[in-house]
Amino acid sequence: MMSAYECYKEYVALKQHFTNPQYDYFKYNGKARVQTPSKFETDKDKLFYMKLAKHEDPKNVIVANLLENNKMWIRDIAYKEEAYRTYSQWLKRQQSLMYMFSQELNKLDQEFDSNFKVENHKQPKVMKLYLRKEISLETLVMLVDSVRCISYWSKKLEYDPVAEEVLLKIQKYRPFINYDKEKAKKILLDRFSDAG
Repeated sequence: MMSAYECYKEYVALKQHFTNPQYDYFKYNGKARVQTPSKFETDKDKLFYMKLAKHEDPKNVIVANLLENNKMWIRDIAYKEEAYRTYSQWLKRQQSLMYMFSQELNKLDQEFDSNFKVENHKQPKVMKLYLRKEISLETLVMLVDSVRCISYWSKKLEYDPVAEEVLLKIQKYRPFINYDKEKAKKILLDRFSDAG
């Protein structure tokens, strides 16, 4: 089980990861600037970290909730029922990644490339589907991984604050998703070669 202090360090590092474009949780091995253990003992939020540390999976409770809202405070995560619902939904998505991916591909246009094209500085179809909650962030990340369109989108959508936020979220979340890339490519090829 994680200690309250370890939970605090995890929260600070993950919050940095999802809010600071320069900080990378994986590059820095989850280390971030934190208060000393003795200073932490007097922290008014210590109780929240103690509560969350008792959960069987505190790190992913934090990840799931920061994905939903990267400005979320520890007190909202530790004591709100909604935070644990968010985690449960996130966990369900992780457990059925490939199935969900193959189902959500049905929302895409038959002409594969058209789903990723940026025309007149408008967000591409797949990004719009994500923003309308018609496809999950996981599916969006897997598609972007397969197509490798991040730099293209970054150039074409440079002055779109919503798109920039989505692009940052994709880049920050990508290393947290463990999936079989070859299997995902096969699902994609099967789905779109049938469509032709």
